[in-house]
Amino acid sequence: MARLTDRARKFLAGEALRFDEAHALWQALLESGELSLARAVLSRLRDGAHDATILQDQMPSKKAQRQELCRQEAFLTSKDEELSAAVRHTGAIEILEQEFGDLDDPDLTDAETLGIAGGIYKRKWYDLGQLSDLERSAALYERGARGPLNDDAYTQINAAFLDDMLAYLGNNPRVRQVRAREIRERIVANLETKEGFWNAATRAEACLGLGRYAEATEAVRSVPRPPLWKLETSVRQLATLAHLQSPRPLDDPAIQTFFNSLVPGSSAAVRSAFIGKVGLALSGGGFRASFYHLGVLARLAELDVLRHIDVLSCVSGGSIVGACYWLALRRRLLEKTPLDRSSYIQIISGLIDHFQNAVSHDLRRGVQPSKAAVALRMIAGGQKGALDPEAVAEVLESEFYRPLMPGAGPLFMDDLAFTPADHDPETVNRQPFNPAHHNWLRAHKVPALVINATTVNTGHGWQFTPTWMGESPWTVHDAADIVPRLQWAYYDSRFWRMQLGRAVAASACVPGVFSPLELAAPYEPAMDVRLVDGGVYDNQGTTALVASNCNVLLVSDAACQLLLEPSPKEGVRGLISYAARSMDTLMERVRQTNFGDLSARRTTGLVRGMMFLHIKAGLDADPVRLTFSDEAYTVKRAALSSFGVRKDLQQAIAELRTDLNAFTPEESLSLMACGYQMASKALERDLSHLSELFDTPRPATWSFSEMLEKVTSTRPQDELLAAVKAGHEVVAGGGWFTRP
Repeated sequence: MARLTDRARKFLAGEALRFDEAHALWQALLESGELSLARAVLSRLRDGAHDATILQDQMPSKKAQRQELCRQEAFLTSKDEELSAAVRHTGAIEILEQEFGDLDDPDLTDAETLGIAGGIYKRKWYDLGQLSDLERSAALYERGARGPLNDDAYTQINAAFLDDMLAYLGNNPRVRQVRAREIRERIVANLETKEGFWNAATRAEACLGLGRYAEATEAVRSVPRPPLWKLETSVRQLATLAHLQSPRPLDDPAIQTFFNSLVPGSSAAVRSAFIGKVGLALSGGGFRASFYHLGVLARLAELDVLRHIDVLSCVSGGSIVGACYWLALRRRLLEKTPLDRSSYIQIISGLIDHFQNAVSHDLRRGVQPSKAAVALRMIAGGQKGALDPEAVAEVLESEFYRPLMPGAGPLFMDDLAFTPADHDPETVNRQPFNPAHHNWLRAHKVPALVINATTVNTGHGWQFTPTWMGESPWTVHDAADIVPRLQWAYYDSRFWRMQLGRAVAASACVPGVFSPLELAAPYEPAMDVRLVDGGVYDNQGTTALVASNCNVLLVSDAACQLLLEPSPKEGVRGLISYAARSMDTLMERVRQTNFGDLSARRTTGLVRGMMFLHIKAGLDADPVRLTFSDEAYTVKRAALSSFGVRKDLQQAIAELRTDLNAFTPEESLSLMACGYQMASKALERDLSHLSELFDTPRPATWSFSEMLEKVTSTRPQDELLAAVKAGHEVVAGGGWFTRP
């Protein structure tokens, strides 16, 4: 693999190749899963007629050859996740139109071209959630489906699939269901059996859609194993089709037999296909959020959901605890002993003890200088915050992370990547382990860790992962954003590395409280990159989940929300308060917009399941009545919220400070108990239809179990309530800044 990618990069840098060499190179890269690099090589190959990269006498002269290269470049461009979602799909359509003209022209009847165009609009719908793109995709597929079946009836089988999708969404269901059936019957009756995976997959899908499960099983029984990306693409579409027919398809033995034949020996892959790609987002909100998330993680462990997490996206306080969980899971996955549900319960139980101990050292107090020192730094030194993020990074690494991954010297992000002990290279064609490519085959996923920050220079989201860092192309929308994106890149030990503690410190670097974290980055032109709290861009961390094509979203939101302010402050303090209030209002608006986007994706079918759990869910928000109102009514309020938590305690817990200082036992335990209880109800309410995601609950004994009884009690808990309320204003352990 290294030799293949090295040859590709030399070609892209200017080394000349014969046409057949470059043609074989991009195909080999695609088969190996290096899709982005394959796209770049193919693009340079097609441009070879205009430069000296391709020997001129080797360029294809036949129109059919040129058109095939064009279709393949459009296909790869649309799938290249190194490009932003809007750019890659729009660019792919432009590539096709340059060669074939207006795709809506009725005289364009080439099934292969229309199929490629339909696939581009389908992927655009998956990424951006616009129903018009799904309808456009269906129309292109349907026009192409009128032509011959060719070798694999690619256009026809996708036309039937999209008709079923739109029928499910209520778009002319009667007509679409009839047409989908007619297309599948045509395929079954007329598609000649030939060698190759796509031919078998098409025949199997047609039979599955018609409910002829035994024939579908026979179609795939003896087909050679294709490259993993082909297999995964087919299995996920087939699983979606099965779900359109039945809410619990794996309860049907015939359907289960079919999928076991399609992916022999991998029940985990079959279950993954039916669940979808699962993402977990842990919001910002200081240690308040961290402890709340621990309670949520505890409930996910009891239900055996944690093993299904594909992506773990973290912000600020969520990054602090999320990185701890990822390291604890990493340590366990490196052990040869097989994992089970009890393994995750043990991981979370140990994590709670470790985290409480680390927080007890009072990170904030340890790095907080005196008021005089802060004033001197800000006036004389030009510092833009009271606290130094580098000092925070050191404490995070020594107290929070090194105990979970012992070693000497700094702990860098690129040290984190690993191969789990149970990984079998033979199941992935001896490829190096890559969670993005191989997780779907695993019973216990290796979550892709994403630590989110915000770039001051551009206003874009900056992400740290165990393999790369930079501004994700997915978040940049060219139609509304003309600020250049700072390119992401894989780590390089010579000049492009990041310590884990510094990455998390950047994610938690609250503007005004902390100075921005400075990053030495070799961009051209030269740039002084400054990073601040990821919550400035996306405080729930959901953007990374959507960018990773997760279609089951678990969002734990313990961020600071707006509170009613009856009497705004006056004078100088009022000016500062107004500025902070304006920023809080903007953040609340971003949060609500993110929630609206995710809800729309769930409505359109892009998201199969979503739990968006926020710490104030279920609390009362009565209108403030005018004194002269003649409406005479009283509302009798229950003691418990719909989540089963005492409302007075939940309100006090939700208003605890969002700081990085020590938390009292009452504060930390009540936060965990609240997160656990609310997650229990939210998962049951929002995701019970995903039967493959859950196992029967197996309650464990937690350090917060006694506190759980108190926060869910119908009897008043006055002493506990007073202790928690005190945590809103008072900084435990000392300090002079109470609400970053």
